[in-house]
Amino acid sequence: MDREELQQTLTELRHDLLGLDGEAARLRDAPWLPPWERLLRRMDGLIARLEREDEPLLVVFAGGTGAGKSTLANTLAGSAVAATSARRPTTSVPTVIGRPGDLDTVLRRGVLAAEAERAALRTAPLESVPEGLVVVDAPDVDSVETANRAATERLLEVADVWVWLATARTYADEAGMVYLRQAAQLDVSTLVVLTQASDAEAHEILPDLAEKLDAAGHRTVETAHLPTAPVSGERLPESVAGPVLERIRALAPAEQRAAHRRRTVLGAVRYLPAEVDALLEAVDSERAAARGLAATVEEDYADVPQRVLTQLHEGEPLRREVLRRWTELVGSGWLQRQLHAAVGQLSPRRWLAWLPLGRGGRQVEQEAKEEARAGIAEMLHTVLEQTAAGVESAWQQEPVGRAIFARGPRPRAAGSVARRADAEALVAAWEQQVAEHVATIGRAKLSWARRATTGINATFTSAVLVLFTLSGGLSTGELALTAAGSTTTHTVLSRILGERNVHQLITDIREDLHNRVAELAESEAQVYHRLLTVAAPSPEAVDAVRARRDALAGEL
Repeated sequence: MDREELQQTLTELRHDLLGLDGEAARLRDAPWLPPWERLLRRMDGLIARLEREDEPLLVVFAGGTGAGKSTLANTLAGSAVAATSARRPTTSVPTVIGRPGDLDTVLRRGVLAAEAERAALRTAPLESVPEGLVVVDAPDVDSVETANRAATERLLEVADVWVWLATARTYADEAGMVYLRQAAQLDVSTLVVLTQASDAEAHEILPDLAEKLDAAGHRTVETAHLPTAPVSGERLPESVAGPVLERIRALAPAEQRAAHRRRTVLGAVRYLPAEVDALLEAVDSERAAARGLAATVEEDYADVPQRVLTQLHEGEPLRREVLRRWTELVGSGWLQRQLHAAVGQLSPRRWLAWLPLGRGGRQVEQEAKEEARAGIAEMLHTVLEQTAAGVESAWQQEPVGRAIFARGPRPRAAGSVARRADAEALVAAWEQQVAEHVATIGRAKLSWARRATTGINATFTSAVLVLFTLSGGLSTGELALTAAGSTTTHTVLSRILGERNVHQLITDIREDLHNRVAELAESEAQVYHRLLTVAAPSPEAVDAVRARRDALAGEL
C-alpha cells in the first residue's frame, strides 16, 4: 500500500483501538492498559511521520545509569546543555537538543508533541546541531525512579534512531537487552556504543556484543567504541568522540533521514499485527474473567425461586403460637362451617348466628394469614440477601470483580438489591393473585359467596395461603402433608372445593410465586450485569480491532 493508504489504515486502526474504552480501563486498572497505551503512542508517531515526511529525524540517547549519555550529548551540542554528575540518576528530565526550527517542529506538531504536553522537557536550541536532527538525552532505563524509566520508554517508542550506550560492565545485562530486543522487533536503526572500556576490553567485548545483538534479532545494527578520556566542561575531546559523532551527524542529510524514517515506519508497521494480537489476548483474558463473573450471577440468581420454595418447605413460616391457634381453630370446625357457608350449604340466618364465635376465629385467621405472608416474604428476602452476598464474595476473589467494587459501593451496601420492601411487595401482589385463583377455580361452588360477602372469600384465601405455607407449596399428590395444621386444612378445603381443585389451586399459585420470584431475581441479577458493562471491552469493539488488524496484516 502507498503512504496515503497506510496512513488511512493506521488512522482507522487507532480509532478502533480507542473503541476499547481506555477511560473505563483506567478506572478499573485493566491489565491490558499499558500495552494499549504503548500501541497508541507508537501509532501516533507513525501517523505523524507519514503526515510530515520532512520532519527532523529523532535520535534518542538511551542506556543504563552512568553510561555517558549526557556527556556524549554535550559533546555533540558543543556545550554543557545536559546535566552530568556522579549522582545517580543524573538525568531526570529529558533534554531535547536541536536547531530552533527543528525543535519547534517536533515539539509543537511532531512526534514529541504529546510528550511535551504530558511531561517536562528541557530544550536546548543550538545551531551547532546539524539541521534535520533532533537529539534527546533520555533518563536512565535502569533508574530507580519509575517516572524516569517511563519517560525514556515513551521516547524510545517514537524514536527514529536509537543510540544505545552501555559500559563494559553492563553491556550484557538483561535490563538493557530487553530494550535492544524491542529495537530489533521494531527494526529501528540502532547504534550501540560501548563506553568505559579500554581498547583491549573493546576488542574482546564488541564481537560478543555483536553476537548478542544478532541473537536478539537485529538485522542491521552498528556498534562503536567510545574510548575512555578525560572530561572537560562536561564534554569529551572531539578527537575521542569524533568517530561516534560523525556517525550521528551522517544521519542529517535528507536522503539519510528519509531512509531511516522509512525503515522505522515499515519496521513498526510490520510489528503492529503482533502487538495487536498481544493486546487482544490480554483483552480476551479480561473478557473471559468478566464472563466468569456473569456466569456466577446467572447461576446463583437462577436458583433463587427453587431455593425459596425449598426453604419454605423446610422452614417454619408460622410462629408456634399462631400455628397452635390455627390448628385448634381448624379442629374446632370453625373453618369448615365458614367454608360451608361460603358455598351455600348453610343459610345466611344460621351463618349469621355464628358471628360472635366468628369474630374470634377471624382474629386467628387474620394472624395466620399475616404470619404466612410475612414468613414467605422473610424467606424470600433471606434468599435474595444470601444470593447477593454469595455473588459479591465470588466477585471479590477475582481482579476484575475487585476493580468493579473499587469504583463504587457494592449493590448490597447501596441498597439496590435484596430490599425487604421488594420482597414484601411481591408477596402482597402474589396474595392478591391467590385470591383471584380462589375466586375462579371453584367458580360454581363459590358463586353464592361472591354475592353474599367478600369476607367469606377472604376466608378461603386465608385457608389456601396458610395451607400453601404449611405444606411448602406441595400438594398431597406430591408429598405427605405432615406439618401441623396442614392436613386438616387440606381436608376441609378438599371437602368444599374438591381434591382436584385444591391440588390445581396449590399448583397454580406455586407456579405464580415461582414466576414472580424469578422475575425479581432477574431484575436483581441485572444490577450486577450492568456493572459488568464496563468491566471489559464490548465484543463489537474487540471484533472491530481484530478485523482492522487482519486487514493490515493482509496488506503487508
